[in-house]
Amino acid sequence: MENDIDGYNDTYKFYFVTERKPVSDLESAKIINTADSIGITNLKDSAAAALALDAEYRIHEIIQEANKFMRHSKRTRLTGEDINNALRVINVDPLYGFTLNDSFKFQRTLVAGQQELLFMDDDEYEFESLITSPMPKLPAEVTYTAHWLAVEGVQPAIPHNPPPPIEDTIPESNRKKAPSNAIVQVPNGVVVGTPDIELKPLVQHVISQELKVFYDKVTKTIKGGDNKMKVSVLNSLQHDTGLAQLLPYFVQFVCEQIGQNIKKNTIIESILEMTDALINNTSLRLEPYLHHLVPAILTCVVRKKFGPDPDYHWKIRDSAALVLAKICDRFGMEYNTLQPRVIKTLLSALTDQTKSLSTHYGCIVALGALGREVVKTMLVPNLKTYSEILERRRNADKNKAERCENAILDILPKLKGSSIPTDSIQKSQISDEDLQQRLADKIGVQLAKQVIDKIGDNEVIMAILNC
Repeated sequence: MENDIDGYNDTYKFYFVTERKPVSDLESAKIINTADSIGITNLKDSAAAALALDAEYRIHEIIQEANKFMRHSKRTRLTGEDINNALRVINVDPLYGFTLNDSFKFQRTLVAGQQELLFMDDDEYEFESLITSPMPKLPAEVTYTAHWLAVEGVQPAIPHNPPPPIEDTIPESNRKKAPSNAIVQVPNGVVVGTPDIELKPLVQHVISQELKVFYDKVTKTIKGGDNKMKVSVLNSLQHDTGLAQLLPYFVQFVCEQIGQNIKKNTIIESILEMTDALINNTSLRLEPYLHHLVPAILTCVVRKKFGPDPDYHWKIRDSAALVLAKICDRFGMEYNTLQPRVIKTLLSALTDQTKSLSTHYGCIVALGALGREVVKTMLVPNLKTYSEILERRRNADKNKAERCENAILDILPKLKGSSIPTDSIQKSQISDEDLQQRLADKIGVQLAKQVIDKIGDNEVIMAILNC
């Protein structure tokens, strides 16, 4: 329609717009079929159409996000991993089982001559070749084996454990170097300056706060606690199974306290009781620390002088001898040279004329504590030589000489039962003078007289003569 208004010729055009309903590429029938498959029946067509539109929008959104991952990966083919990444971006659980990198090959076919159907093109195999092919090997049975992750804090070099870090892989900041003017002692005794020496970083042994408190409590009680608390601490050391991490610290404490207090006699007896409790604890592995522990205990046995008290050291030597014998009894089978080396040290000190009689006493009680066989094969054959040493020094120190003599007389009854049954008959045929002479030839005149007077047991006497 055109109108002429005030000389102007304007043309008015009218457009009629009709409302267009959105149409989805997904058919409503597919939505209805999907609903039927999950148990939803009687779904209205309008609802199915709305769901089809929403599903199409969601699919477009996922594909757009997946295309971003595809382009960032510089690929032209969309993969299942791209779809999963897109689902994660929009906070949807990914689809598991569809992340194969190989593309699927699809073939087309007509169903009932009308509907087109896509299917995967599977590989074809000859049935005869499948029958004649050998059967695959059965998988190995599941087995379990045990191995040590660490032994005393050190990782063993076995295939099951990860290899230690190679020096080249250690960051430069973690490597410690000595100064350029470091002084090194070479084997021939010459001290020379060396260039930069690379030192491996030290590994710090970390223990829990509870174990630190327990260690402080134990050491404080051993040094000066009351008897009731000390009994409780010793009982814990003997039976507690969780002290493996504190064992090296306890051994170090024992060795240090023996060295520091050996001249004071203040806590040596408590230290020996602590050592005995650690030995009795079967859950602790003392083997790696025996080379520290045995010399410290031997010091308490053979040391010349302990402290100002002239009589207290006898008790310490007796206690140390029992602890030393217990160490040899528990670890002698595993370390077959332990007891022979201890016996050699004791015999060497016993037959040394320059050693004090206090040292001789410690050696005697230690050899006696090691058992009847040691007394029979090691102590008795050396008694004649020692008897001569004892007689020469009796006048100078009568008290100590009598203690050594009494220690021998206390040990010799251990030989009872080691002689053969016919020995009692042989003794009845020997006169007292002849018997004393034979004993004197075996263990010395003074010791022979003491054995006959104070022991007087036929089996013991014949066992001595048969040694």
